[in-house]
Order: sequence, then structure tokens, then C-alpha cells
Amino acid sequence: MVVLLFFKRHWIKFLVCILLGVGLMSLYNTSAGRWDLIGSYSNGCFVAGAVLVLLGLLSVVANFGAFNLASFYFNRKRIEEGGRKENYAEYTNRKEEERASYRLGFLPYMIVGAVYIAVSLILYFCAIA
Repeated sequence: MVVLLFFKRHWIKFLVCILLGVGLMSLYNTSAGRWDLIGSYSNGCFVAGAVLVLLGLLSVVANFGAFNLASFYFNRKRIEEGGRKENYAEYTNRKEEERASYRLGFLPYMIVGAVYIAVSLILYFCAIA
């Protein structure tokens, strides 16, 4: 039930990840100039899966606040009292509260990336057989 609720909540992100993977695989096959070899599809799926897994890892790092300082200067909000902008401590507290409900937002990248890598391995073993 929890898994179904997760898919229902993040279905757009799964769809975007799948379309991004298909686009990256198509881009790889176009740049390689080979659409007729199974090995080219295997390489394209691996590139798409690796990019998606790396995006998932970046999402994990960002969720722990690694890019707080860089995004602080662009995403500050004005505080009602006096019209001043929030300082760094107020910004990090606000972002922590926002990210608390979004802790598993990296999973669609990882899941779809792992599926692309698995498909790549299956195609690779079919190509060498």
C-alpha cells in the first residue's frame, strides 16, 4: 500500500525519468550513428541509466543541504517584519522544514536508472551470445 501511494504521489517524476532516459538513449544512438545494432541500444540504455542514477545521487546530496549556500542568495524570502530578507540560519531552518516531507524524492531517479541499467545488461548479454 505504501509503494502504491508512493507511485501515485510521484508518477509525474517517473514519467519524466522514463522520457529523459528514452531521449538520452536516442541521443546516444543518433550520435553513434547506429540504430541497427543491439550493442548500440545496450550502450544507450547504460548511458541513460548512469545519468539518471547520478541525478538521483545529486538529489540526495541536495536534500541533505549541500547546495544551501549557493541557493541561499537566489531563494531568500522577505520577512514580514521590516521587509528585510532572511539570514542564512533562517533560510536553512526553512529549507529543512520544506525538505522533511520530500526525503524520498530521489527514488524515481534511482529506480528508473536501475531499470535502464538492467535492460542494458540484458541487451549486452544478448549481443555477446
